[in-house]
Amino acid sequence: MSLLRLGVDPGGSFLKGFYTLDSFKPELILMEPEVATVPLESLAAYEQSKIGQSNPENSAWIEYQGKCQAVGFLARKRFNADLQLQRRKFELALPKVLAMVGAIADKHDLPNGSSIHLGILLPWGEYQDRALFQQLITPALANYTFKGREKSFSLDLFVCLPEGGGVLTRGRAPGSTLKEQTIGVVMLGYRDTSILLIERGEMSRGKTEPLGFSKMVESVKNQTSGLNLERLTTAICKAGKNVSQKALEELASSLEPDYREHEITTIRKAITNSRQEYWMMLSNWLKLQVPRDVNEVILSGGTAHYFRSQLNKLFSFSHVNWCETLEAQINNNFSQVDSKSLNYRLTDVYGLFFFLCGSGLRQNKSQTVGATHG
Repeated sequence: MSLLRLGVDPGGSFLKGFYTLDSFKPELILMEPEVATVPLESLAAYEQSKIGQSNPENSAWIEYQGKCQAVGFLARKRFNADLQLQRRKFELALPKVLAMVGAIADKHDLPNGSSIHLGILLPWGEYQDRALFQQLITPALANYTFKGREKSFSLDLFVCLPEGGGVLTRGRAPGSTLKEQTIGVVMLGYRDTSILLIERGEMSRGKTEPLGFSKMVESVKNQTSGLNLERLTTAICKAGKNVSQKALEELASSLEPDYREHEITTIRKAITNSRQEYWMMLSNWLKLQVPRDVNEVILSGGTAHYFRSQLNKLFSFSHVNWCETLEAQINNNFSQVDSKSLNYRLTDVYGLFFFLCGSGLRQNKSQTVGATHG
């Protein structure tokens, strides 16, 4: 029986996954994060009218319990889906996982009846829903359709870590012990900001707030006119901390030079204002959540790197760990990462993937021992 091991981060800026089949060869799969409920007739029309052949992750749709949903690039481009950031992550994680598994199955001819070991990251605020998510995803994987084809898989191992758990398990130096230290893990993502506090080896506290990068992007959008959130987010990241005017030129829609200049200046001012306002909110919250007696602060997520110098200063009272070794491993092993500047946004799910694989080995070992002693 074939085995798929898959670690998933159902994030707000990208749906990210690392997976491997029977022989251990980790691969990366990336999808846009949008999900859209669509009539079956519209999907049938899409399938009949499309010209050319895309990768399955770029044309993904699923049907489960009579409900059809487009996921990823198809949802974004064909059905104008939005990110639905107001909904809990685990609600949208089910169609995302089904679509990702379906895409991997089609790419690698994974037969129905195959076994799945699934790991997923959820914000601390939704971590309590992990048992419910397992109850929902188990029957869903056993009976759904991907792009009109029946899929049926057996979920034989499920692992859920709170956001930050992946970098905690993999992002520290080999041989480092947690048992005598207090560690703070700060995950700064697109939708949420999450904090985990580990004291003497045990997770003692966690907290999630909707204080992700999207807060800043929305503020910029509200101070300007006619800007697309996706393009705006990309341009803000490209513009960097000095808000490069050149990086913002692609956002200007006017063809008249004078108005175009005014438009770019307005956007630049909005970014500068929003950045200051957002950092004030974020830093005040972080000061309240991370105690000054922590021995180490582990930082991860795209937003963290955008504010790297400010965070180094904010946490100067402690050792700051940017998981650079883990980032280097990702850069060296996955060619598509560099072009998208994704290395620092993948560390958490990469850590989860290895934790999942280790859990699978421990499960097999205990079953073998049990069978031997039986």
